[in-house]
Amino acid sequence: MRKMALFLSSAIVVTAAGSPTHAASVSTGKVVIEEGQHVRLPTSSPSPPPARSGTLVPEPQPPQPGADQVDGADPALANPINKPVTGASTLDEVVGGEAPPSLEALQNTRPNDEPGDDLKPGRSTQLREAAHIYGAQGGLAARAFAINEMLRRHEETLDATYDFRSIVLPIGSGQTLMQPPIVTEAQMAFALNDTGQVAHETECVFEITREAQLTSAPPDWRTYLVRTWGKPHHPVAAALPRTKAEVSHWNQWVAEGWADGEKQATEIFLSDLSRLQRDITGMARYRVLLNAGRVEEPRVVFEHQDAVGGGDTLHLNDRTIRIASQPGLQGHVRRGSDYGYPEHCR
Repeated sequence: MRKMALFLSSAIVVTAAGSPTHAASVSTGKVVIEEGQHVRLPTSSPSPPPARSGTLVPEPQPPQPGADQVDGADPALANPINKPVTGASTLDEVVGGEAPPSLEALQNTRPNDEPGDDLKPGRSTQLREAAHIYGAQGGLAARAFAINEMLRRHEETLDATYDFRSIVLPIGSGQTLMQPPIVTEAQMAFALNDTGQVAHETECVFEITREAQLTSAPPDWRTYLVRTWGKPHHPVAAALPRTKAEVSHWNQWVAEGWADGEKQATEIFLSDLSRLQRDITGMARYRVLLNAGRVEEPRVVFEHQDAVGGGDTLHLNDRTIRIASQPGLQGHVRRGSDYGYPEHCR
């Protein structure tokens, strides 16, 4: 009778008559079976119910291995057979890692674009200063250009709002005009001495901050608000980035300089706008105070000569106009002359 030697693990043996025979899990062991002999192996779990002929009976899942079994199997799992690829390594967990460069990235490789180390202190300072100045110049010019475009779109409104023609004063019958003094106003001034025994309150304080001036044309808001900035100056070659690390720092520092330049342009515009508002309001305030008798008029002197010069140059009907004395604020007001004067200061 022929014999067969088998290494068994977990299996189901079904006889020709259809009655299954259950084989338990065996780690190692050799069993000799004679042909035609039916064998039933011992099992640690109850046998499943009989099944019809020609069907399979599912085997219950074996228990999970314990920690000792896992630790004992580590040397076997670390065998080089489990790592057939040369240079491969076993990781504790699955991680994405850094993506390798693409085909296009390799094709775009150029000289001097290899990754550089951290910047040296001297090189870092040189690169930072050049990038910041370059970016600040660009941001300043770009923001100023945008502001000028905004002013151009609102040109008609600004012409009507800031019209100095109704404020300047004509002098004589010629082309000479006089810009009124600029008078500022402060409200609710309060002062207290060091000992706290004396307090001083003032509802309104007027001050002449700029004296009257002679001019040939009324002021224009464009001279206050419109500014032109040149293009950024290209840095010297030694201050330009060379490596990828320097390019990364360069881009960051140029962006920071650009933001500072835009901020500076906005601050300059707001300062110019404040100065424009102060001047036109101060001139108008002078006219109001003049009508109220709180301020004097400038004293203007004219000198006329029929002819001046001779020889190569001769001036006929020559006239010189000079402001002899500047106006001053008056402490005493004429009775009934407070028309247009602020009510809270009367």
